[in-house]
Amino acid sequence: MKKWLPMACLLVSGFAAAQQNPIDQQLEQCLNKESSTAGMSQCYGTANKAWDKEMNAQYTQAMKKLTGAPKDKLRSAQRAWLTYRDSWLDASRSYFVSSQGTMAALSVGAQGVSLVRNQALMLQSINKGSCTNPDDC
Repeated sequence: MKKWLPMACLLVSGFAAAQQNPIDQQLEQCLNKESSTAGMSQCYGTANKAWDKEMNAQYTQAMKKLTGAPKDKLRSAQRAWLTYRDSWLDASRSYFVSSQGTMAALSVGAQGVSLVRNQALMLQSINKGSCTNPDDC
């Protein structure tokens, strides 16, 4: 566990530094108060659900704005991204379970949050019509 804790702290501080989103703040607070693997895993699960909700809201907003080919391409890209996300997390879970044992849940949880957070921000950049600020995309 000692080997993994510094990586988790770096991930959390990376979230905080990148953008002080309320979801990221709640994740950081949750991880700071939890000391068990199960508790920290729940923190990641809660954050993942919140980012998933944000991602779906951004996707819905973009789909309402777009028409024709751009709308079709976004739908196709989102479906492909969902397949990628699931495949990546399956591969990641397989690797981390074999190398980290019970700590694998934290690694996979952190990756899941990161993947969904990044996709939500990419969709947000479409809704803003810009991706010039790195925190927006």
